Amino acid sequence: MGKSHSKETFTQWDLDRFSNVTGIPRTTVEKLYQEFIATTGKDNRMDKKEFRRLYKELYTSGRTGTTVPAVISEHDLEKISDRVFKAFDGDNSGKLTFEEFVNAYLLINQKDSATSTTFTPRDRLTYVLDHTNPTPGYVTREQGEQVFNRLNKFYDWEDTTKTTSTTTTPVGTTKPMSTTWEQHWTKLDDGSGRVPQEKFVEYVTTSDSYKNHLNRPLF
Repeated sequence: MGKSHSKETFTQWDLDRFSNVTGIPRTTVEKLYQEFIATTGKDNRMDKKEFRRLYKELYTSGRTGTTVPAVISEHDLEKISDRVFKAFDGDNSGKLTFEEFVNAYLLINQKDSATSTTFTPRDRLTYVLDHTNPTPGYVTREQGEQVFNRLNKFYDWEDTTKTTSTTTTPVGTTKPMSTTWEQHWTKLDDGSGRVPQEKFVEYVTTSDSYKNHLNRPLF
């Protein structure tokens, strides 16, 4: 299961706010959650196949129409969901909780012309942190590392300073990152080991490293 620091189960999340942030009807989210519980039981974990299914349902529910826009094929949706799953499966267990699934959808999924919501990446990241942050109002170094690493992994950015001769990542599948998560954190941290949440959100959503990616469609 991907490593998580969620302080609330999904049943405790503000689902009206979730609906506003994503453009997805609350009834749809509740239905998907109940289906997930019925399928997984007490395990509360999904594999990549289930992740694909739920991701597709959330994605299509967030469109203004009833179908996926023609520019997004079934194959493209699977590619997106697989990349998101990989980015959030930090321990490579091949399993994610529903809470991690929702975090992934909110953090990675960008707004496009077909979405009915006008909420920004800042709104989405703030919502995620409000429900998963173990230190309300502040982001710790550990949580900052998690957010940066998930984004870097999704965008296939690799810290080449840590690449060794034994690295088995296929050539061409990753791109060198211009700034490591440690360098990002150093710009934010005043030495206390934590950063005000508002400052962290502002930095991530406006930094040159991420802003263009967070504000454009995936395909």
